[in-house]
Amino acid sequence: MTGRIGALVLRYLLLIRRDYARVVDLVYWPLLDISIWGLFTFFLWRAEVQVPNAMGMLLGGAILWNVFFRASQDVTVSFLDDVWARSVVTILASPLTFAEFGASLMLLGVVKVAMAVLVMGLAAWGLYAFRITSLGWALVPFAGNLVMFGWTLGLLALALVVRFGGRWAILAWSIPFAAMPVSCVFYPAAVLPPTLRAIALALPATHVFEGMRAVLLEQRMAWDHLVSATVLNLVYLGLATCLMAWVLRVALDRGLLPKIR
Repeated sequence: MTGRIGALVLRYLLLIRRDYARVVDLVYWPLLDISIWGLFTFFLWRAEVQVPNAMGMLLGGAILWNVFFRASQDVTVSFLDDVWARSVVTILASPLTFAEFGASLMLLGVVKVAMAVLVMGLAAWGLYAFRITSLGWALVPFAGNLVMFGWTLGLLALALVVRFGGRWAILAWSIPFAAMPVSCVFYPAAVLPPTLRAIALALPATHVFEGMRAVLLEQRMAWDHLVSATVLNLVYLGLATCLMAWVLRVALDRGLLPKIR
């Protein structure tokens, strides 16, 4: 019996060795957790740091992060639902254009984001007396920028899944979280080393969360961060859309879509 158990364990270990997606999943999440909470701990332990509205900063960051994550995830997962239902080829063989297909996925994501924000806002108010409306009207443009950045990463993950196959569906969940340590969700960009800080400031999400902290902690509208986030989003979303259209065209020409599992 011991030999049979050992043989089965060896079989699963060999599967990990031969599947890069499993290796990435095995290493990726522990490193991500250490990075995020290590930086957050460093932020709290700095002697000069004062956080007058820590509850609002953390809950506001969690709610806005969920906006970004939902917008990103739903673009890829909605497509994968069609793949798993074996209906994606039928949909793309119809008169539906790539633009219409992409727009439907994005609008579905917006609906789900609105539902998630409603649930989280009510929970934060009922459990912790935190009102999401404390961000004021600034919540709308900042949340809109997070949705746009979520679409960008969702399209990127979708392009990779279409190109390399359904076993890379894990990217629908892992790519958004890859941006989390340098998006400064729970800590300011100032705590990052110079190299990571430069990368962080090239991401729209960083400017959104920096702007959110300016509203909560300093009661001012950070127009510079809002403009930076919007400009970066327009550039990145345009590039991601072009990449997705090209990958889909190649997949249709080479007959790759029916092979996605």
